[in-house]
Amino acid sequence: AGGSTCLTDRHFNTSFWPVGCDPVYFSIYLIFDTWGMCPISWVWNDFSCFVFWSSKKTAYGNMGMFYAMLNIGFLGFIVWGHHMFVAGMDIDTRAYFSAATVIIAVPTGIKVFAWISTMLGSKVSTQAPMLWSTGFIVLFTTGGLTGLILSSASVDVTLHDTYFVTGHFHYVLSMGAVFTILAGFTHWFPLVAKVMMHRQKLKSHFLAMFLGVNAAFLPHHFLGLAGMPRRVVDYPDHFWFWNKVSTFGSHLSTGSLLFFVFLLWESFIAQRPVVSVRNTSSSPEWAVVSSLSKHAGDELAKMTKFC
Repeated sequence: AGGSTCLTDRHFNTSFWPVGCDPVYFSIYLIFDTWGMCPISWVWNDFSCFVFWSSKKTAYGNMGMFYAMLNIGFLGFIVWGHHMFVAGMDIDTRAYFSAATVIIAVPTGIKVFAWISTMLGSKVSTQAPMLWSTGFIVLFTTGGLTGLILSSASVDVTLHDTYFVTGHFHYVLSMGAVFTILAGFTHWFPLVAKVMMHRQKLKSHFLAMFLGVNAAFLPHHFLGLAGMPRRVVDYPDHFWFWNKVSTFGSHLSTGSLLFFVFLLWESFIAQRPVVSVRNTSSSPEWAVVSSLSKHAGDELAKMTKFC
């Protein structure tokens, strides 16, 4: 996709990018890395305690999600042109890249609806990993909807290099990818570190981060629709209010990140041990944490269901 075409332009003299390749393009498909590490399907399955009539042992639509991911990976290689609608491409090429960009929303939608269907008939936990995963769904879907708006070449020409585009890709990457990373980190941290982070404070961290990033990047859409360009240091006075709201959100999200670093430090200082593991059929890795530190190799930890 973006990163692959960058590599071929740099090393094999191809010309996917007409003015050379910027390393920032590698970040465009960071979402695939987070889905690969991915907490979403695992977390939603582990933290949705299924009621007896649902008969669900794993996340909904496993095979559909698998083929959807394959399709997203394939289509991702043939939609790079939606980043360069104003680079002088002809009308037929614009039509192709617009159509391909819209089509990639279909397998993405399959994944989103499968995640939501996993919760049906379930008693959903409110622990931090589940909050991060749910926040990811909300924000990534919002970013996807604005991406569908920008998929139209005629609309993109108008909104290109405005703050609307900045708001779009931050909802997909800065909030989508980062939220999945934090979901995976908080989910598997006890497995790796053998200590627990403070659950209630983790929820406070999520709330602060969720409010902060939305306050920072939601105003970008309003600024972009009003015509504020990207990469311009100064701006007219009538853009002042939404810029101040965005600045406040930036400070709040930065403070929440520092709070997370504090929680990480506090977990090692407090040394809250893992005394039980979740007994779910789809998470065999938790069986590794089957022995407590005081009885390593001698007796098994008590296996309990999460709910």
